[in-house]
Amino acid sequence: MRALSDMASATPEFPPFLALLPGDEPCLPSGTPEPAALAADAALALREAGLAGAALDRLIAAARHDPADAETHVLLGETQLELGHSTAGADSLERAIALDPGALRLRQGWAAALAQSGRPAAAIAAYDHLLALRPGEPRALKAQARLLVVTAEKMRAIERYRDLCMVDRGDAEALVELGCLLITQDAAPEAVQMLQRALRLIPDQAAAHHHLGRAWSAVGEPEKAAQSLERALDLDPEDRLGSRPALAALSGDGLPASYVRHLFDQYAEGFDTALLGTLDYQGPGLLRGALDRLLPAETTGLATLDLGCGTGLIGRAVKPFTSYLEGVDLAPRMIEQAALTGLYDRLAVGDAVAALGDGRRWDLILAGDVLVYIGDLAPLVEALAVALTPGGLFLATIEALPAGDDAPFRLKPSRRFGHGESYIAGLAKAQGLTLALFEPAILRQEKRQPIDGIVFALRR
Repeated sequence: MRALSDMASATPEFPPFLALLPGDEPCLPSGTPEPAALAADAALALREAGLAGAALDRLIAAARHDPADAETHVLLGETQLELGHSTAGADSLERAIALDPGALRLRQGWAAALAQSGRPAAAIAAYDHLLALRPGEPRALKAQARLLVVTAEKMRAIERYRDLCMVDRGDAEALVELGCLLITQDAAPEAVQMLQRALRLIPDQAAAHHHLGRAWSAVGEPEKAAQSLERALDLDPEDRLGSRPALAALSGDGLPASYVRHLFDQYAEGFDTALLGTLDYQGPGLLRGALDRLLPAETTGLATLDLGCGTGLIGRAVKPFTSYLEGVDLAPRMIEQAALTGLYDRLAVGDAVAALGDGRRWDLILAGDVLVYIGDLAPLVEALAVALTPGGLFLATIEALPAGDDAPFRLKPSRRFGHGESYIAGLAKAQGLTLALFEPAILRQEKRQPIDGIVFALRR
């Protein structure tokens, strides 16, 4: 059987008629190959010439003419995948396997095609079949482990990664992926071992140092954690991995603006769908409900500032109360999305505290899911006391600290801060503000678990 991968180094001499356009009918000399073999040679020639579409036409016709030829279905599947037809490609490879069930190479390609076509559960089952025929096949173990992470079967993924790391002890990439996964499953001591093994193989990989820092932090070794995270920053100055906020967690400082900006810029276009759909975000409804209770019926005409406005979800919820609505956000791409809504009278890229300090006064200031990225709220509350008009309201959501945690605020494993009621109340009192509301609420879902939060209001 000849698949494209088997023939990559071959340079067969093709008859001149193979250069004809699809649909031309050459007059074949006697003794020419059977149609399936001819189609295979033609398809390979066309694909090498960059004419994958023409190759597909030849192969579809050949498969109809001789549906029992496994070679044709292999090439058809590969060509369909090359053209982005992942579902059809997977189906063609499945037919090839049915015709040649012992071909492990075909099973590998079929499983990969199923994953590419958005069928991870089917791909996992296909890898199970392959691994039953060839236990310990490294590529299959790695591919299946990654799919198991996607389908949230993390413990099974860990077992596959462990198998892989025993079979192929030189796969540093697998060691890093396993270490990262172990951290999420409260198995940080084993994660340290895996990541140290990885670093013996790849001593200058930023991701390995970053996740080792996370693992050291989880096992209560802050000095070792800091060393690893600082090394990760040396190797990754742009901090694409988030080593700076992880270092901030060790010291208790707030998250760097650059981290928050990058975090939200990369999700801007699909933000609303992810937040409202996947995460079931409740912030807009919670703040709107609080306003309905705190303000007189049919209140309108409020000068309103939406801090961390994002794509405009909070602005949409409170628009009926406003005569002027301004939004500010650290992430430029979020501001671009907010502008498309037409809700705001003005939008600006900037920091929340700086936005409050420009001398203007506001009847209503909002911060939906913003304070979770700010640890110490003292500068913000101090600025609020000046920026609110008499009787003005500040409404916000925060994440709750775990029961029994008396810290004023703490950076959680999610890299968001939780804050305590007594801390908020103390800051408000110090600035002459009244704590008008402090209510528990479910803010969103994360990893299929509810996130406990608080809706609170300060009144000047």
